[in-house]
Amino acid sequence: MKSLSTYFSPEFGAAFAQAIPDLRAQIGVKPFNPHSATYGVGGNTFRAYTGWRKSPSFVYRQWAEGKCTQLDPQSLARKLKTSNGFQAWHEELAESLQSVWHKNQGRELSFAHQHKLIDLFVKWLSSHNFSSPSLSESFIAHANCALDSQTLSKLNECLSMALPLSRPSMGHVHCKGTYVFCQDHIHAFSSHFGGSRLLFDYFAWRGGG
Repeated sequence: MKSLSTYFSPEFGAAFAQAIPDLRAQIGVKPFNPHSATYGVGGNTFRAYTGWRKSPSFVYRQWAEGKCTQLDPQSLARKLKTSNGFQAWHEELAESLQSVWHKNQGRELSFAHQHKLIDLFVKWLSSHNFSSPSLSESFIAHANCALDSQTLSKLNECLSMALPLSRPSMGHVHCKGTYVFCQDHIHAFSSHFGGSRLLFDYFAWRGGG
């Protein structure tokens, strides 16, 4: 079987590698305020969250505000030093959001919708200055890429259109296996060219993608 790297687009690989300094410059720069209007998730994303008894944006932002007001940057930096530590924290966030969502909405989020919100929340955190360079580096090293039409389309381009999807979207992330498959492919491409999943996310949205 061919190595996955066989499908890496030299054009997009070079563009990603060249962009890495600018992408890294977007990490850890914004002043942190635990009270935000969006917590990294705008109205366009919430249009896909239909059929809920309460406003999805309200439930998400209420949950995110609670997490931010309790956030201890130094403690979090210690927790996220390793990939296993980050994964445990990521799972804690996902379970916490799901619990709040079920309590407010009467049923659970799908895996794709749940993890889209978690990964956008982590991305939003990564852009802020917590006076902890090690925390910023941990976000860069270990954070996942939020999966949506923008990032999945960019992944397909970076794989020389090897994925048999003309318009991939969050709706194609049917289960945890699909999510992990995509994250693994993003990691393979981004690490090959000196980056990470989080930097790939920023890259996919750079200048509208």
